[in-house]
Amino acid sequence: MTKPSFQDFLPQGEEIQALQAQINSGRMVHALLITGESGTGKRTLARLLAAALLCHDKGNKPCGRCSGCLRAFDDEHPDLIRIEKGFPLTNDTRKSRATIPIDDIREMIRMSSAYPLEGGNRVILIANAEDMTPQAQNCLLKILEEPPANNYFILTSGHPEQLLVTVRSRCRFLKMKPWDERQIARILTEDGIDKEKALLAAGSCRGSIGYAKQLAADENYWKTREDIIASFFGTGERSQILAISTRWKDNKAEAERLFDILEECVRSMLDCRLRTQAEQADHRFGGLSADWRRFAAEADYEQFIRLLNSVSKARKQYEFNVSIQAIVEQLLLSFIGEIKK
Repeated sequence: MTKPSFQDFLPQGEEIQALQAQINSGRMVHALLITGESGTGKRTLARLLAAALLCHDKGNKPCGRCSGCLRAFDDEHPDLIRIEKGFPLTNDTRKSRATIPIDDIREMIRMSSAYPLEGGNRVILIANAEDMTPQAQNCLLKILEEPPANNYFILTSGHPEQLLVTVRSRCRFLKMKPWDERQIARILTEDGIDKEKALLAAGSCRGSIGYAKQLAADENYWKTREDIIASFFGTGERSQILAISTRWKDNKAEAERLFDILEECVRSMLDCRLRTQAEQADHRFGGLSADWRRFAAEADYEQFIRLLNSVSKARKQYEFNVSIQAIVEQLLLSFIGEIKK
């Protein structure tokens, strides 16, 4: 798999270019907090920034070729300190511990007091920084207030509100945005994923590259998806309802996936409806029958809203422990009712 580059992150905005320019000129901020939803690339960007800060090249960093870059990408650079729940820095910390303890932060501070082993920069990566205990955060605050020369702190967090205000105030913020479907599909195909599967995974991941990669590799997901689409977007006969709902009787584990896939399909059809006739011809339908394709091109907007509302209602019923078989029967009746119109 190819190493990430700043070019990959340009869709996230101009701040990415600004960060690269600051690293190249030696003016990088000493503490950066990268936030955003799960799977948006926080860790990948943090590792890319670490490689750039540890790069030996005199031009654009990271070069991706020098020993500094390669060892940083492989998490083997002696001047890269990684702090994360489950990867303790000291023997006193249990790997099974559910938080990042103060002992790890103290050990990091001790390591940072020495001159970088290779004479350049030192990078401290703290993944899921909200996992730090309040005591650990207060300890970190001391070194953030007076960081040693050439030490750079890169924190990632999906829940920055759980960090102390004093810690957040010492960091520059960079918020990752959900990724565009086309960008996600391109990344998946570059990783060797089939183009059709990449497009469908990109449309199902809600802007999360990580989740898209997870879906693309999950064969059970594709089998479940195929069954759901055949059941809800196939022939649309009421005589099939009991047979389909019975199959779901003992399949409560896939209920949330059912709702997600149905909602995604309806939104995809609505997206098609909002396009011009020429654009509709290129729309991906992912296994929908001819009747549902015509629905996507011609149905009233109110019909899409009713379908989305029926899925939303099903989610709430499931939360209140209504039988999944009964929920599936109601959903099938709603979908068949709309297609018959």
